[in-house]
Amino acid sequence: MSSLYRRTPAALALGAICFRDRPFAHILDAASASAFPGIGLTVGQCVSALERGIALDELPKRIADAGLTVAELELVRMAEDGPVRHANALVEELIGVLDPDRVHVAAFTGEPARIADDFAAVCERHPGTPIAVEFMPYSAVRDLAAGRRLVAHAGTPNAAVVLDIVHFFRSGGVTADLTDEVLREVAVVQLSDVSARPGVELAREARHLRTYPGRGGLDTVGFLRRIGEVAERFPPVSVEPISDALERLPLDVVAEEVMFTTLRVLDLARSAQGSPHST
Repeated sequence: MSSLYRRTPAALALGAICFRDRPFAHILDAASASAFPGIGLTVGQCVSALERGIALDELPKRIADAGLTVAELELVRMAEDGPVRHANALVEELIGVLDPDRVHVAAFTGEPARIADDFAAVCERHPGTPIAVEFMPYSAVRDLAAGRRLVAHAGTPNAAVVLDIVHFFRSGGVTADLTDEVLREVAVVQLSDVSARPGVELAREARHLRTYPGRGGLDTVGFLRRIGEVAERFPPVSVEPISDALERLPLDVVAEEVMFTTLRVLDLARSAQGSPHST
């Protein structure tokens, strides 16, 4: 992991999808008040800020003034044609404006060969920025093994994987799959939680029904303990309890609960591991 980054990335970030449709100023206030060092941003949130009168080149100063950095910028959608290509181009242009720790990409359609070539091309265009593919069991990159194949195909030092705990377990992953070799390719560990709900599709669960780390049925502590045991250095952590219900709460309340629950599961994992590690 350490070789992916040219500088030390934010150790903990409030993920972008914690605040869908929230005003940009509120995002900064809530993340800063809860002492997050980093935030995630989507291209949509950047456009929304522009529509509220904040020029795109003003964003870095406002973020820095809040004591924050951009930990992750998303999302480049691979193997897409039509209007989506314009959104992808804006994400890539914003890399130079926001200087994020990493950029996330995903693929929901397309042939495997094209997805692989598109991923490699993004990596080559931005050699100074980690480009991390997010696998999802309902996408065209369904599991960790598929994500790692894209990294191998790209063959560049900045090619990486997003290790989202929900997607990892829901795609059939087990903690024994997390080896030091695997974790060297992980740009970020994304935390949240879910509980099994019979009849609920995985895409709906992931996009609408998540909760805070440690509040659902996933083995969050075992997952984090395994990472701490085998990784040379613990990857950065991003937290995204994507939830329609939580979006009804004030963002500062959500940010505080994200911070408290995340620190708790990290502490429990350290205690279970028997030796401290740095996040």
